[in-house]
Amino acid sequence: MSSSNDLRIGWIGLGTMGSAMAQNLQKHRTKANLSPIAVYNRTQSKCDALVALGAHKATSISGLKGLDIIFLSLFNGDAVKSTIEEILLSAHTPDKRLIICDTTTVHPTVTKWALDRMPDSVEFVQTPVWGAPPAAKAAALVLVTSAHHELIRDIGVPAFARTTIKVSNPVRAAEFKILGNFMVAAVIESLGEAFAVAHEVGISRETFFEFVKEMFPVAPFIGYGTKLVADDGNAAKHQVGFTVVGGMKDVGYAIDVAKGAGMRLPIAELAYEHLEWVKENGSPDWDWSSLAYALRKESQK
Repeated sequence: MSSSNDLRIGWIGLGTMGSAMAQNLQKHRTKANLSPIAVYNRTQSKCDALVALGAHKATSISGLKGLDIIFLSLFNGDAVKSTIEEILLSAHTPDKRLIICDTTTVHPTVTKWALDRMPDSVEFVQTPVWGAPPAAKAAALVLVTSAHHELIRDIGVPAFARTTIKVSNPVRAAEFKILGNFMVAAVIESLGEAFAVAHEVGISRETFFEFVKEMFPVAPFIGYGTKLVADDGNAAKHQVGFTVVGGMKDVGYAIDVAKGAGMRLPIAELAYEHLEWVKENGSPDWDWSSLAYALRKESQK
């Protein structure tokens, strides 16, 4: 493996979050006079912004052969599995050490699968991140590490994250991220419930939001509270950071993690029902904060 000061890094997956993280990583490495990252995305045009910043574009995953670390930023576990299989098939040299860092939010069973799938010369590390797209663009994410903490911290902070939290192993990292996302869903659920009742008793959303801003001046409350107020409460239909389908995936994972521990997450179950209602009666592509629309519907019964 190259020296810790200039590892050869690859990046696969340039969705909203992945693109922001990869761009910030490339900018940081340019300023630090480090080697450029190599990027691959199935839709090749999404690599153009990275190339303009100095990154190398791979036309296939095999073009990432010989790297020290490959970061993944994908939509779900199926994408992670197929991508890992392709890396091991075409981008891995058996006599060279490789670390695969997955920033995707995945079910713990996917993490266990990946750990079992790795040959001796490849190490899989679950490295999920917390933060919405604006935080990704601002390099203000929270990065979870589960192995090679110092190495991954030095790559990610301050390039695309503001801090790291270390846990004991990759499976715990996956569970940690899922439970953190559940907390965000719980914030949205509580905001939606309070706003719906406030509206019914004659307190405007705008007025109630003044209370939220004064008492809970932190990102999830302010960010999602703003969406529930803006555009007469309809901003979630067009200001999309994380979709209803994505929310159902993550909340469903949280329910599964609780079941595996012999417990329940009643708020998660309720949020899932509301997201399901929006998917069926609104759009699966709205922002997941639109789960509040199900609460408004209930208030009209």
